[in-house]
Amino acid sequence: MKLPRESEEGNIEYKSTLRGADRERVERLATQMKYRLFEGGGEAIYVLGVDDEGNIVGLSEEDERESLRLLEEAAREAGAKLRLLSRDIIDGKTVLRLLARSSREDNPPVQITVAVVGNVDAGKSTTVGVLCTGELDDGRGSSMRRVARFAHEIATGRTSSVTVRVLGFDVDSRPVNWGLPNPLDEAQIYLSSRKVVSIVDVGGHERYLRTAVRGILSREPDYVMLVVAANAGLQSMGREHLGLCLALRLPFFVAFTKVDMVDPAIYERNLEELLSLLRRLDKKPVVVRSQAEVHRVAQLVGTGRIVPVVPVSNTTGRGVDLLLELLNLLPPRLRWEEKRQGPLLAYVSDLFDVRGVGPVVAVTVLRGVVRENSTLFIGPFPDGGWRAVRVRSIHVNRVPVAAARAGEEATLAITGAEVDELEKGMAVAEAPLQAVWEFDAEIFVLKHPSTIRPGYQTVFHAFSIRSPVVFERMEREPMRTGDRGFVRLKFLYHPWFLEGGERFVLRDSRTRAIGTVRKVHR
Repeated sequence: MKLPRESEEGNIEYKSTLRGADRERVERLATQMKYRLFEGGGEAIYVLGVDDEGNIVGLSEEDERESLRLLEEAAREAGAKLRLLSRDIIDGKTVLRLLARSSREDNPPVQITVAVVGNVDAGKSTTVGVLCTGELDDGRGSSMRRVARFAHEIATGRTSSVTVRVLGFDVDSRPVNWGLPNPLDEAQIYLSSRKVVSIVDVGGHERYLRTAVRGILSREPDYVMLVVAANAGLQSMGREHLGLCLALRLPFFVAFTKVDMVDPAIYERNLEELLSLLRRLDKKPVVVRSQAEVHRVAQLVGTGRIVPVVPVSNTTGRGVDLLLELLNLLPPRLRWEEKRQGPLLAYVSDLFDVRGVGPVVAVTVLRGVVRENSTLFIGPFPDGGWRAVRVRSIHVNRVPVAAARAGEEATLAITGAEVDELEKGMAVAEAPLQAVWEFDAEIFVLKHPSTIRPGYQTVFHAFSIRSPVVFERMEREPMRTGDRGFVRLKFLYHPWFLEGGERFVLRDSRTRAIGTVRKVHR
């Protein structure tokens, strides 16, 4: 029996035997395995007992034991794990087939999430494109088009959705993306990086505010990058986004873009207006113009008081190195390690129906660990019930993994429910949880043109939940802009899962309010 000849391309590797390999050979095996993993998008097949021409040579018991030991050692070097798929006896000769799968579970990269906000045409997506690809913009939107998610966004030059791009740094703090054939390949960035920055780009136009709010709340960002154009200054929607950051107590920094295309007098005026506003908000802005200043302020951004302001030109490259260094040095703010010990809780942020796979849900894991082949519950459904589903496979940054932990965004291929039955905002847990129709909350009204009384309806945002609510009861009646008080809110059409202490936003075309859940009711 003969197999097809081994190809230099692809993710299949033949080995007649590995017995007698020294340390140098193991390192070469690890390098070769990384290449095969790259070719297979994180997976490779190793066939032991077969030569490069496909001839069955077989393994003795001693060859088998030693070859497996050395291949395991090479896999550890390559950041992969092995799984024995089959052990066949062909004409009295032993042939092993193994799966090598890239793994970051034992030594995952440092991860942070940065949400990008700002007014329409401030240069948010252009900045993300330059950071992630290493290619400067041509002044006509080439960088934005590289990272746009939909065709209409490419045509209009405006982001209308929530787009997540990944920026990786290696052990020497160099951007991993820039050296890859595809700088937006999430799997290769994740596998090659010692630090991964997930950049959440949201639309800046007023009509996309509800999408922007969901994008920020559903991703649990460590930091926010507020993008302000030097030629226009901080405009209305940028102020809305800044207000949201302040309300949610999210630390932020500023990318002051388009500095190459503005008159120096206008540049100085708009910069000083921005700095004055930040000082009035009890912030301490620091205009960053050198690597030394980045090193001085990066560790202080998480305090919420220090706000670095980085002047940037995406066409000339001015300040891009400083912005990269800031992202590289920002420390993780959220203590996910502690949350990984609790019971599983994840929220569905997106839904897909993948041909040949079936339902796939994108989730943000807020607590615990979700494992491959586990049975979990998803809900609540409109009737308040929960549905048992089985997790067939898990991907983190498009890399197949055996588990996803708190702090990670993952996609889960599931069975037991159809895509059209599911909704964004549903929770995933180890057992059915309480379906909440009503809850008591403390709210602060940021903006309302008149008065709020019982019966007033608005839209509730928390995590990836976006649902209409009605004011049932109010501690003080009526409520106006600037008022704070306790209220009872009721979901109109669908129960959701909430816990006490969660922060949320109330928003519609006229009203902005923030609040904290104090007590939930069935």
